[in-house]
Amino acid sequence: MDKNTRGAQGVLACRFLARIAMLSYGFTATPLWAQDTIKKSIPLTDRDDTSERKKGAITSSSQSLVIVNGTRQPIEDYLAPTNNSALKIPVTIQKTPAAVQVITPAVIQDRGVLGINQAVETVSSVERNLTFPNSLTFRVRGFVDSSTTLRDGFREQTGTQDIQGVETIEVLKGPASVLYGGSTSSGGTVNVTTKRAIPNHNFLNVGLSGGSFGLFRGTADSNRDLSGDGKVTGRINFAYQHDDTFRDFGYNETTFVAPTLQWNPSRRDRIDFFASWQRSNYTWGASQTPLIRKALALPLSYNFDNQTLGTSHQNSWRLGYNWVHTFSDALKFRSGFASSINNYNFGTDRMSTFALSTNGETLRRGVSSGPQMGKDFDLQNEFSGSFHTGPLKHDWLVGSELYQTDYSAKTYAATLPALILADPIYSGLPGISRLRSNISTQAEAASVYFQDYISLFDRVYFLGGGRYDATTTSSLNKMTEINTSVSANKFSPRLGILYTLSRTTSLYFNWSTGFIPTSTSSFNGTPLSPGRSHQIEAGVKQQLFHDHLQATVAVYDIHRSNVATTDPAHPLYSIAVGQQRSRGIEADVTGEILPGWKAVLSYAYTFACVTRDNKYPVGSILAGVAKHTGNVWTTYEFADGTGLHGLGLGLGIRAATRREATLPNSFYLPGYFRLDSAVWYKFSLHGRAIRAQLNLTNLTNARIYDTNGTFSMRAEAPRSALGSLQVAF
Repeated sequence: MDKNTRGAQGVLACRFLARIAMLSYGFTATPLWAQDTIKKSIPLTDRDDTSERKKGAITSSSQSLVIVNGTRQPIEDYLAPTNNSALKIPVTIQKTPAAVQVITPAVIQDRGVLGINQAVETVSSVERNLTFPNSLTFRVRGFVDSSTTLRDGFREQTGTQDIQGVETIEVLKGPASVLYGGSTSSGGTVNVTTKRAIPNHNFLNVGLSGGSFGLFRGTADSNRDLSGDGKVTGRINFAYQHDDTFRDFGYNETTFVAPTLQWNPSRRDRIDFFASWQRSNYTWGASQTPLIRKALALPLSYNFDNQTLGTSHQNSWRLGYNWVHTFSDALKFRSGFASSINNYNFGTDRMSTFALSTNGETLRRGVSSGPQMGKDFDLQNEFSGSFHTGPLKHDWLVGSELYQTDYSAKTYAATLPALILADPIYSGLPGISRLRSNISTQAEAASVYFQDYISLFDRVYFLGGGRYDATTTSSLNKMTEINTSVSANKFSPRLGILYTLSRTTSLYFNWSTGFIPTSTSSFNGTPLSPGRSHQIEAGVKQQLFHDHLQATVAVYDIHRSNVATTDPAHPLYSIAVGQQRSRGIEADVTGEILPGWKAVLSYAYTFACVTRDNKYPVGSILAGVAKHTGNVWTTYEFADGTGLHGLGLGLGIRAATRREATLPNSFYLPGYFRLDSAVWYKFSLHGRAIRAQLNLTNLTNARIYDTNGTFSMRAEAPRSALGSLQVAF
């Protein structure tokens, strides 16, 4: 796409924002971050707001209010008292026998976050994973054995999501197959909850941002009570972003639209319909650096592509619904469905080969291009409720799930002229493209699951559950017409216990399991057994400062087995005998220390290594995993009645020790110390609430890299600035 075309699309995006702003004068309420009172719909699907609708208007308070994970709280809060990812029922974090963290809207806003991969930095043991640009895959507790993430509790293999449409981000540590089935990562699962329509409120929030590397971003969030009585409410989120990236002759452009509709046909029913569309045009330059030691010494702006190569495009659609019917206070039914389609058209700037010559002066390069498509379909039906047996209270859940994911890829390969690193010439064209692969895969799963969360005298809490999955995974090589199919049935149990020493102190222990189906076959055509994992975890949870601060400290040990490894007798094939292990210590602290002073702190010690393999030496450290990582983000906002009312300040520190760049281990990626800061000012102009904000990222100009452990790595941006302005209409 040429610059004129991109500029025209930017003008159209600005006009779209302006039209929304003009329409806003018919709206009467202010947005979430500015209004005095607000009721927010609940993002996940097994919660009920019937009682809130009965109460009518919410009593005024001095702070904006939002309902996050079922609990009403100020929009400025860093602490979400409850979560839904861990148990699929609203339980306070303090009484959940697992390590779980929630990233709230306030943390996302104060940090000036532009992507979900950036947002998860505040959680211990969670990092982005090196895959497609704009993709959502993560390394959790050292493992990155699955690309599956959750969006609103629905599984996705190929999801993409602009941060504008995000309400909260929940992170559940450890295998999660008991509730979410096979293919979730052994280390943990990230659940992105998206914004939903808010009954009985009309508001519009418009934002404009600009920053380093030619960044421009425009956003809009509009909510409208369509029926006038709260029964039908619509909401739409929009975002447009363009930047030139920190790499020479690179660019990224994204357009995002997400309409939602909530219908309350009765006091016992709530139905949310949701959809989204996202289009991305980008170059691969900022996402790929050769995995060689010499690349670490080159400028971050150095591009290893050619300027004449074709760019890539992505179109993503999502459509679904959630229906909750409340029979009584003790019985509820939920039905939900989500479908997502991602179309990729990879350009010739996507590298498939990087090889440094023996003299260390030139880089041999190969490119791969072509169309790819990923589809996900997820249907869930659940009953949940509560009952008593003597002194025991049971909060139970039973459900079923039908899930299917399809993936197809047609890849063309070509070579590029070698790049002289000291004197690069970027005008060369690729050689003749040849079809290298043409494959399609499909995975299907039919599952049933149950869970019982038992409380005894509000002192001891027991968790028990299990899930049975019947899976079939097939793969078709369209070039050879070879079709392989693998069927596997697996029961995944989970047990947990939590004991409250006092109202503010809890001790917990859990044991959980997971599995990952595979379509890979051995030399004789026998399907490989699914990958398996199990975890033991223990920890302590502490509430401080009048329950305004939540701390969790956990120790864990995760074992993976049936890891695909090279067959010694047939090196081009694999056998499932590999084993890996990750163990560590984590600490997460989130909340408000004193009025106006908030903080998010985390630390992780992670030791992840190979314990059995036919290719990699036993004891090899998994690529990209730092033994020590730490994060501090703290803010202070001056209170009402002071001369600096409306002014807020933020400071962030992120640090990590060195990491192995490759597996098998060959050289290290350097450790780093990154310093971030923020300042904002909130004021009113002509009755409109305005927030002006400046974020400075990587003030130390640290060189930070992520790696896929095979042939490439990705650098983070150097020192950068982001200015933003939000206006409430």
